[in-house]
Amino acid sequence: MKNILIITQKVNAKDDLLGFFVGWLHEFSKNFEKVFVITLEKGAYELPKNVFVYSLGKENSNLKIARALTFYKLLFQLVPKTDGVFAHMSPVFAIASWPVAVLYRKRIILWYLHRSVTGRLKLAEKLCYKIVTASKESLKLISSKVIEIGHGIQVEQFKTVRNWPNKKLEILSVGRISRIKDYETLLEAAKILKDKDLNFQVKIVGQPIMVPDFKYQKLLVSLQEKLELKDVVEFVGFVPYSQMVRYYKETDLVIGLTPYGGIDKVILEGMASGCLVLTSNEANRRYFGHYADNLIFNHHDSVHLAHKIESLNCMPAEQKKEMSEFLVRSVEQNHNLTNLINRISKLYE
Repeated sequence: MKNILIITQKVNAKDDLLGFFVGWLHEFSKNFEKVFVITLEKGAYELPKNVFVYSLGKENSNLKIARALTFYKLLFQLVPKTDGVFAHMSPVFAIASWPVAVLYRKRIILWYLHRSVTGRLKLAEKLCYKIVTASKESLKLISSKVIEIGHGIQVEQFKTVRNWPNKKLEILSVGRISRIKDYETLLEAAKILKDKDLNFQVKIVGQPIMVPDFKYQKLLVSLQEKLELKDVVEFVGFVPYSQMVRYYKETDLVIGLTPYGGIDKVILEGMASGCLVLTSNEANRRYFGHYADNLIFNHHDSVHLAHKIESLNCMPAEQKKEMSEFLVRSVEQNHNLTNLINRISKLYE
């Protein structure tokens, strides 16, 4: 078996955004004899003995120059021992590691998905052997080096035995508190449903990160008060990724409100959990099969969203069960983490 060097931002199972990557490292450990990981910062994690994590010390608030010196020291130590470099979610990692990788004739593969095509991404494309991404909609860069391989979802972790009795409808939406998430549309739909006396509860999991996000959060709280939704809408805030499975298991319906673009991992995790899902992102359509029209609503259209929620809620239990089982199979076939890591590993052969 071969060895691999992985460069990533965080190794921390408790992180809300990047906690999933610990699961990726577990899967990489099955495909390589040794997995070396350079990370900007580390936190809580449990990994197999053949995974070796080296932090650049951001968790200790050290200087950037110290991180850079440690980074290149580690590159010269580790690159010769590996069969290639895997840069996760940052073109900068690919660019910075290229001089050492090319010196030792090692392939660099970049995992990346983003709506923007930056100068850094264009440069990384020139230096990388391949760029792997979840779907063609996840990356706007046009290049023969780009390979679509699906998202990496740990399906077994999310699987849930579900019953569909008539009870309160539990709704979940997950993601950073930012304008692109369009949470105001969800609040407006909740108001419509409350006025119709639907028995439901909405939980919004996520926190603001950038300065504009905090302003947006204030807008949402103000709207929640104005629409008198405190009894049916809860802003949960930060939840460690390691605890998110519980939220999916307790949920009936997962909603994503972003515009057309890359596949939403939250929707896929909801599907893997057997939840019904609703999204305004048409890129998900190909994974919904003949249920697509039931599960897609018009972006920024609260009336249409409320109608879709009502329609799903009114479905007979047997029909909900069939739809749920189809969505689980769709994730297994198209976005299984084991298959994704196997495909990445073969690119180093």
